[in-house]
Amino acid sequence: MTEEHYAAGDTAEDPPGSHRLVIVSNRLPVSLRIDREQWSARRSSGGLAAALAGVAGRGSSVWVGWPGCVVPDALKQPVSEWMARDDLVPVFLSADDEELYYHGISNQVVWPLFHYFADKMEFSEAGWNAYQDVNRRFADQVLAIAAPGTRVWVHDFHLTLVPGMLRAARPDLQIGCFLHIPFPSSEIYRTLPAREQILEGLLGADYLGFHTHDYARHFRSSCLRVLGVESEHDAIPFEGRRVALGVHPIGVDVHGFDETLARPETRSVFTELCRHYAERRVILGIERLDYTKGVGLKLQAFERLLERRPDLRGEVVLLQVIVPSRLDNPEYAQLKRDLEEDIGRVNGRFGNPGYTPIEYLHRSIPPEQLASLYRLASVCMVTPIRDGMNLVAQEFELCQEERADLDDPYRGTLVLSEFAGAAQVLPRALLVNPWDIGRTAGVLEQTLEMTAAERAARGSSMAAIVRAMDCDSWARHFLARMDDAVVKSRAWFRSTRVLQRGEMDEVLAQYVASDHRILLLDYDGTLRELMRTPEEAAPTEEIRGLLTDLAADPRNQVHIVSGRHRDTLAEWLGDLPIWLSAEHGFAWRAPHDTWHELERRDLDWLPSVQERLLDVSEEVPGTRIERKPTALAWHYRMADVDYGVWRARELHSQLEQDLAHLPVEIIHGHRVIEVRAAGVSKGGYVGSVLDEVDERTFVLCMGDDRTDRDMYRALPPNAISVHVGGGDDQTRYSIPSPAKARAFLRELADAGRTPAAD
Repeated sequence: MTEEHYAAGDTAEDPPGSHRLVIVSNRLPVSLRIDREQWSARRSSGGLAAALAGVAGRGSSVWVGWPGCVVPDALKQPVSEWMARDDLVPVFLSADDEELYYHGISNQVVWPLFHYFADKMEFSEAGWNAYQDVNRRFADQVLAIAAPGTRVWVHDFHLTLVPGMLRAARPDLQIGCFLHIPFPSSEIYRTLPAREQILEGLLGADYLGFHTHDYARHFRSSCLRVLGVESEHDAIPFEGRRVALGVHPIGVDVHGFDETLARPETRSVFTELCRHYAERRVILGIERLDYTKGVGLKLQAFERLLERRPDLRGEVVLLQVIVPSRLDNPEYAQLKRDLEEDIGRVNGRFGNPGYTPIEYLHRSIPPEQLASLYRLASVCMVTPIRDGMNLVAQEFELCQEERADLDDPYRGTLVLSEFAGAAQVLPRALLVNPWDIGRTAGVLEQTLEMTAAERAARGSSMAAIVRAMDCDSWARHFLARMDDAVVKSRAWFRSTRVLQRGEMDEVLAQYVASDHRILLLDYDGTLRELMRTPEEAAPTEEIRGLLTDLAADPRNQVHIVSGRHRDTLAEWLGDLPIWLSAEHGFAWRAPHDTWHELERRDLDWLPSVQERLLDVSEEVPGTRIERKPTALAWHYRMADVDYGVWRARELHSQLEQDLAHLPVEIIHGHRVIEVRAAGVSKGGYVGSVLDEVDERTFVLCMGDDRTDRDMYRALPPNAISVHVGGGDDQTRYSIPSPAKARAFLRELADAGRTPAAD
C-alpha cells in the first residue's frame, strides 16, 4: 500500500464543484493524526480509495466518512475546511461513539455474526443506540450536501441504516449500497437482535451489491424469513419500490501493482529474497490478525505436512505475515499469543540449526516487499474460515503472472479456502476446507509436487481473470448497473402509480366535494397487516376508531369486503355501523342486519378437495385448512417460509390441472391458496353495491392481493382504486403498506368531517 503525506496548510487545486456522486464509508481515504493542537493527514491509495479512484474525480464527487480519530472541538473547523478542498466531508466521532458504534456494534456484533461467529456477538442496547445515532449523522451529512437526484454510494456493514434514512428523507436520491463482507445464511442472520432494522435500512437503496451470488441469495432468504418479503432472483419489491440486487466481486488495484512490480526497488528486493531462499520453497501466508482468517488451522495443516513428509523438512518454509490489528482488544491480543505459541511449538518440533520451519512477521509489509514475496512464493495459502472476498489471492496471482510462461517448476500455486468469496472467481485454485486439517495438508503436498505445466496453466488463467476484474472496472460496473437499476425502478414505480402527495390532495378534494361516497375496503393486508396466524389479525383500536369515524359521516357507506368467514367478521366488526361482505362475496349484511347469501352452488367437490388439502397439511408443518360455506382455504403463513412458498406454488399448479373440469376457482393470495365455488367473488358483491350508483358518487376501493382484482374489475371508470403493498396493473394507484393505507384513510376521515358528523 503506497501513501501520500499531507499536512495542515496544504491546498488543493480548486474548491469542490457540483457533486454528481457522494461516496459514504466508515473511513475517509485519509487518516488524521492529532498531536495537541497540531494535526497532520496521511492519504492512502490502496483499499477502497484505490477502487474508487477512477470514479471519484475532482469536482464530480465528494467522500463522506470518519477521519479515524477523535478530533478536538478547536480543530474541527480547520480540519473540515482543509478536507473540503479535497472533496472530503468528515463525520466527527467522540471516544464514546468510537467505542460503542465502531468497536461495539460494528466489530463485536455485525462483523462476527456475518462471518458465522455468532458465539462472539456481544449486543448491547447502548451500542445499538450509538450505532443508530452515528448512522443518522452520516445520513445528515449526505443530506446537507446532496443536490436533487444525486447518486449516493454507501459502503459496508458500519452504515447499514444509512440507505433507509436517506430514502425516508429524500426519495429523489439515487442510492446504491455495497456490502464488503459476507451476508450469512438466514439461520445465522436471524439471531441478530436488530435484524429487522438492518434489513429495512439496506432496502432503502435502489441497488444493493454483494461479492457473490450466495451472499445475495442469503439476503433474499433473510428478507423472506424476517420481513415476510418475497423476491425475484435479482430484485426485492419493498414499500412500493423495486430494490435491485447485483453481484460484483471486487478486484485489486492492477495498475498500482504493475507500477510497484516495475520499480527498481522491487526488483532489488526480489533478487535478495531469491538469494536468501535459494535452497528452499516458500509457502506464503499473509493475513490481518483476525479470528476469521483461520491462521491457527493453517499452522496445523503445515505441521501435519511436516509429520507426513520428513523429506520436506529443511526444503519448505512457511513464511507467515500477520498484519497487526486491534491489539487493544483482549481477544485479539490473546489470539496473537495463541498463534505465537503454535508457531513456537512447530518450530520446536521440526526446526534445526539453520532451518526454521515457520518464519513469522508481525508487522505491515512495504509494497515493494509485499509484491516481491508474492512473486517469490511457490505456494500461497489463503485459508480463511470465512471471508467476503480476500484480495490476497488475487494479488498473488497478479504478481506471479510473469512466471506463468517460464519453465519454472516452482511457479506459485494458490491454495484457497472454499469459504472465501475469491473461491467463486478463481476457479483453478486448489480449494480446501480449512477445518479438514488432513485434507488441507494433502492438498498442500499435491501442490508442491505439481508439474510445471499444470502450475503455469492454472496461474495463467487466473491472472487473466484478475486483470479483467480489477478494482477500477468493479467500481465503474457497479455504478453502471446502479444507474440501470434506478431507471428500471423509476419505470416500475411509475407503472405502479404510488399515491404521491399531489395525487393524494386531488383525491382528498374529490372526497370533500362529494355528497355521496362508497368506500370498499379489504381487511387482511389492506387495513390490517398480515399476521402469522389469521386469529392474530383482530382489529386494533386504531382500526376500529378509523372505521367508526369514516362511518359517522352521513355521506359515507363503508363496506368491508373480505374473504374471511362471516362469524369472524361479525365478532370483530359487527357492532360498527358498516356493511360487511364475507367469504368473497357469498354472504353479506347491512349494518346491524342479518346475513344474506347467494344461491347455493354445486359443492360436491368439497370433500375430495378437503381430503387433498389435509394430506398437504400433514406434509407441511405449520399449515392449516379453513372451511367456509363455499370454499376451502389452505393457509401456510406459519410454515417454513422457503418450503411453504415452494410447496404452495406446486400445489397451486396441481390443483389447476386436476380441478379444471370442476365448477371451482383457485386463488393464490398472500400465504393462502383458496379453492372456491365458481361465480362467488368479491366482484359480484361490489357490482351489486354499485349497480345504481351515478357518476357523481365518490367510489374508493382498496385491496392487496389477487382476490381483490375481482373488485377492481367491477368498478366504474371514475372510481379510485388503490392496491396496498405494491403495484397492480388493474388499479389507478398503489400504497406501500397497511400502515400508510390507514394514514390515507385517516386523512379522508379528518378532511370529510362535518358539524353534523361531529
